[in-house]
Amino acid sequence: MRSRPPRPRSSPASGRRVAMTVDVERIKRAYPIADVIAAHGVALRPTGRRFMGRCPFHHDDRPSLVVYPDTRSYYCFGCGSGGDVIDFIRRTRDLGFAQAIAYLGEQSPPPPAPPAPTHQTPQTVRLSVDDRLILTAACELYHEALFQTPEALRYLEERRVPLWLARRARLGYSDGRSLLAYLKRRRLSVRRAVEMGLFYPDRRPGRDEREALRGRIVIPDLRSGYCGWMTGRVLSGASDRPYLNLALPKPLLGYDAVRGRPRVILTEGVFDWLALLSWGLPACALLGTQPAPHAMRLLDRTRSVVLVLDNDGPGREGAASLADAFGDRAAVVALPEGVKDVSQLNQLPDGRETFFQLLAEAERGVRDVAAAP
Repeated sequence: MRSRPPRPRSSPASGRRVAMTVDVERIKRAYPIADVIAAHGVALRPTGRRFMGRCPFHHDDRPSLVVYPDTRSYYCFGCGSGGDVIDFIRRTRDLGFAQAIAYLGEQSPPPPAPPAPTHQTPQTVRLSVDDRLILTAACELYHEALFQTPEALRYLEERRVPLWLARRARLGYSDGRSLLAYLKRRRLSVRRAVEMGLFYPDRRPGRDEREALRGRIVIPDLRSGYCGWMTGRVLSGASDRPYLNLALPKPLLGYDAVRGRPRVILTEGVFDWLALLSWGLPACALLGTQPAPHAMRLLDRTRSVVLVLDNDGPGREGAASLADAFGDRAAVVALPEGVKDVSQLNQLPDGRETFFQLLAEAERGVRDVAAAP
C-alpha cells in the first residue's frame, strides 16, 4: 500500500488560508475559569480548593456546578456539561471554537497571566471611562427602541411595569440591528463592546458582529449617571436562557438608588425588583439567591435589610442564610402559599396591599424579638 505524499503547506503568497495556531494552555492561564464564570452571572462560593454554583445551562435548584481552578476546568453534576474556559464560552455564547477564542481576546496578545487562583471569591471588574460610555450609549439606544416596539411595550404591560417606571429605570429593547452602527458613529470601541458581551464576535470576512441581547427587554444597572451593567429578558416562548447577562460581574441591581437609605428590601429577580419599585419601595435585586461577592459589604451600614426571596426551596434557604449573615438587622417576608415571587404577587388585584401587610408583620416581629427580655 503506497503512502500518501505529505500535503504541501499553504503560505500567504499562495492565496490559501493559513491555519491559525492557538495556544490553548496560555488562554486558560490568562483567563482564570472561576473569574470568567463569575463574570457571566454565576454566583460562586468557595469550597476548599473549588468553587460551587448553580449551573447556567439547566434549571439548577441546588448548586451542582463545580469549578476546579487547579485544573482550570468545570463540571456540572446535574446536566453533565463540562470542560475548560473555552468550552464554557462556546456553550454560554453559542459560538464556534475560533469565535470563542476571539471572544476571549486571543486575536491580540492576552494580558499577563494573573496569579494562580486561590479559594477567594472572584473579584469585581472596574469599568474604564470608555466602558461606561459604551454601556451608556447602548442603554440609551435600547431605551429609545423600547418605545418604538409595541410588542415590547405589551410585554411590560402584561408584567405590570408602568411606563413611568420604564422611563425612570431606563428599560430598553434590542432590535438586533442598530447598535453596531450607533457605536461606530460615536467612535466607540466595537471590540470592547464585544469583550463586555454586547455582541457575539464573528471573524468571518464580510460578517458583522451580532447583538447578543437582540429581541430582549433590556434592564440596565444605573450608577451615578451612567450604565454599568445590563441583562436581557426574552419576550415570550420557551428558552433555555430566559435571561442573558453581559460578560461582567453581576451587581447588586439598583443599589445606587438606595445608597445611604436606612432600610433596603432585597429580592431575587429583575421583575420582582421592578414590582417593588412600582410600589415606591427602596429595593435591590440579588439576581439569584446569593449576593454578589461585594454586595454584603455595600450593605454594611444599612440599618434594616428586608429579605423577600422566591417562595421555593432555594429561595427559603437563601433567605435563611442571608438572615443569619445580617443578624438582628434582617427581617424575612414570607410570601403567601401558592405565590412564587414578588412579580407574581404583583399580578394579583390585591398584591400591593398584601405585600405591605406582610412587610409590616415581618418588621413588627423583628421589633418584638429585639424588645424581648
